[in-house]
Amino acid sequence: MNDGKLHRRAGALLAAAVMTFLSPQVGAIAGLPDALVMQTGGVASVEAALPLSAEVTAGGEAVLAGVDRGEDGWLNLTAKEAAGTAEVVFRLLGVLPVKTMTVTVEPPRVLVPGGQSLGVAVETQGLVVVGASDLGGETSPAQAAGIRPGDVIRSVDGTEVDSAEALSAMIARQGDEAVQVEVLREGEVLSFNVLPQIDPRDQTRRLGVWVRESTAGVGTLTYYDPQSGGFGALGHAITDVDTGILFPVADGAVYENEVVAVTRGEAGEPGELTGAFFEAAHALGDIERNTQFGVFGTADEPLTDGALYPEGLPVASRGEVHTGDAQILTTIDGGEVRAYDCEIEKLADQSEPQTRSMVVRVTDPELLEQTGGIVQGMSGSPIVQDGKLVGAVTHVFVDDPTRGYGVYIEWMLDAAA
Repeated sequence: MNDGKLHRRAGALLAAAVMTFLSPQVGAIAGLPDALVMQTGGVASVEAALPLSAEVTAGGEAVLAGVDRGEDGWLNLTAKEAAGTAEVVFRLLGVLPVKTMTVTVEPPRVLVPGGQSLGVAVETQGLVVVGASDLGGETSPAQAAGIRPGDVIRSVDGTEVDSAEALSAMIARQGDEAVQVEVLREGEVLSFNVLPQIDPRDQTRRLGVWVRESTAGVGTLTYYDPQSGGFGALGHAITDVDTGILFPVADGAVYENEVVAVTRGEAGEPGELTGAFFEAAHALGDIERNTQFGVFGTADEPLTDGALYPEGLPVASRGEVHTGDAQILTTIDGGEVRAYDCEIEKLADQSEPQTRSMVVRVTDPELLEQTGGIVQGMSGSPIVQDGKLVGAVTHVFVDDPTRGYGVYIEWMLDAAA
């Protein structure tokens, strides 16, 4: 075998060995975020396995003090007190540039963490179809035409409908001709020609659908923004209990609520806070948006009554949140917001808005005694860590009520914008 073949074979073996060695690093590089937002004076951690290193490019030193590797192996970026933008270059084996990340440093936003129990009531934009109703043994006309549970009826023959009563009256007056029913289905507008049938029970023409036009429940205030008067609550969407679709909100409000009973959570049986609120009593603000990250709106008055931190706390970027001790602010009884100890057990690597950002475990003996952990009605309870607002409780683990999911406050604020 000549020297050329030996060299080529040796080169191929060396390349294969290098690729085998670097395969974990290739995955780590792919997982690095393209951009990161930090607060002035803050520290953010990025998971970057050895032999990856990072350095701040020229000009970035004005906003970033530098990058160093912590004991956990993560790279820690330290921001200065000046706002601005910097670029961080990641290098393989300290030589080969493989990734450039843009870091934006901003002054901390200050919000008043909530924790107050709220009554939440909303009316739909349109009517949510929750089921079909056969008429005297005949198949539901709406179902036969193609309308199905989860559709939102927006109009009939071009006239908007905003209540079940209005829909019934409109169809009852209809003659023998079909009507055009416009629905919203998974973001798409569809039209169906439906021929109403006479219900033999009362000789009234009907479409043969059950619809829902409103819903109400109990949740928790996450934050109040003293600058804009805006608020966020729940940390997750209001969804229809029967169809699971995101409730299309035309009108809604949050109200003062009194927790009157606590059903303690057990494995397999989530607990619940039972509240008493009356819509006509005292509306605190209007709900303007219902999103996957909570409900948002404008308060009629400052929502600082009963707050533990009425002067506000700085908001943490997701890069500042870490596993370890934290506190949940919530109201269990007596209308008083209290701070309960918890532990952030796990963080999801999210470079864009997603739910289920963290796993939280309740460690506070008093809260465990009273509720068993996280219960329904606590959704939206703010999570505070290192003197900053970092997120909100969203869901309980059905099989373990001491644990549940939380969402980064950053994602809630993005959804509110």
